[in-house]
Amino acid sequence: MQNTKRMGITTEYCPFCQIEHEIHKISSEATIEIKGELVNYVEVGFLCPITKNEDGNTWAHGRMFDENLLRARDAYRIKHNLLTSAQIIGIREKYGLTQKELSNLIGGGDVTVARYETKSIQEEIFDSQLRMVMSSPTFAFDQLVKHKGLFDEARFERIKLLLKDMIKADNNSQLLYQAISNRYIDYDEECDANGNVILDIDKVANMIAYFAKHIRQLYKVKLMKLLWYCDVLSFNKYNRAMTGLVYEHKTYGALPLAHNEIIQLPTVRVIEESSDEYISFHIVPLDNPVEPVFTLEEQEILSKVALRFKNMSGTAISEYMHEEDAYKDTDENEVILYSMTSNIVMF
Repeated sequence: MQNTKRMGITTEYCPFCQIEHEIHKISSEATIEIKGELVNYVEVGFLCPITKNEDGNTWAHGRMFDENLLRARDAYRIKHNLLTSAQIIGIREKYGLTQKELSNLIGGGDVTVARYETKSIQEEIFDSQLRMVMSSPTFAFDQLVKHKGLFDEARFERIKLLLKDMIKADNNSQLLYQAISNRYIDYDEECDANGNVILDIDKVANMIAYFAKHIRQLYKVKLMKLLWYCDVLSFNKYNRAMTGLVYEHKTYGALPLAHNEIIQLPTVRVIEESSDEYISFHIVPLDNPVEPVFTLEEQEILSKVALRFKNMSGTAISEYMHEEDAYKDTDENEVILYSMTSNIVMF
């Protein structure tokens, strides 16, 4: 076994010693032939630390053997740009469908999706249909209506209502993304105002989800400052902002263009809280949030900013920012250029 790594110690029945004792769970690089070509994948198994056998001292039980085969098939899928078994399961979970229902939705047999999730590698034509279902509730709705006869009537109506709600939400999201993009129409090239990065709305949405998860009392003013400091820190370290947001000088500090639209991005919930003086916007995580993915460099910046400012109120952060030269040297509604932030020290 090549590049064997120990994953931990567990107690299992050892087929070499024929008793239960502590053994090592290991992973290693392996190669298998799938559809006439060799595929590299990670294989998981057990190693007996006692037995010294020239024929080997490693093994895998039945369930582990099946999991290894699934890893090998997924490695093949990735190599050929096909959906992995986990992604196919994710499609079902997104729409609340059973394996049979998703099979019926794409016009396959009753066990088509069940095979793809566990044993078989899907053909490209089915992969394309699954990708369309994954990305478009409208396509999923059309497929449902097309294959209505394959569904129980009550179940058909329930899925149809769910898909209609998802289509409405999807359309609203597209309108929101377009509204934000429209505000950035003058910043469609890398420049000092956007930190040498074209606006990445999905990155902004994921960062908001991150802060909502890690900072309990997160309100709009504070969130906007956290985004600002992430972009500033990234720009000063890598000469590139994280998001491509363009910030203006406002009363409460730096605010990005389209800040009212940004807090409506669908990765969080916004709760309006009223007081005698004003309405505040409390940003909270979704009930079942999707874990955002960041690079190691981005993760480092996010965690540093969250740790630095998590216990400060939005007002305190605004006052903190008011002392920075980048803010002092600009006028109300003027864009704050990233090149003006070189002397900002946060840590």
